[in-house]
Amino acid sequence: MIRNKLVDGMNTYGEMVLGGICEDCIFGKHTSHPYNSTMVKERDLLEHIHIDLWGPAQVQSARGTHYFMTITDSFSSYQTAAFLASKSAEANIKGLQGIP
Repeated sequence: MIRNKLVDGMNTYGEMVLGGICEDCIFGKHTSHPYNSTMVKERDLLEHIHIDLWGPAQVQSARGTHYFMTITDSFSSYQTAAFLASKSAEANIKGLQGIP
């Protein structure tokens, strides 16, 4: 596009040489490598959990919350969500002790 002067306000000096493939194409074709084999699999419930907090939502929910938090147990893949009125609010999570 630059060679054919299709971009207004972009001046280039010297000669541009492209090797035939753009950088994005090269990175997009990279093969994935296996993860490190020293990963330890969880052996019990609640040994390793993932927590994600999202918000603030632009629209308030019916109960007046603007945030929600998801909790996932790595061992069982059990997931639960809690809706929060503020980012610093305490979450009352029921059911974490009785994860199937």
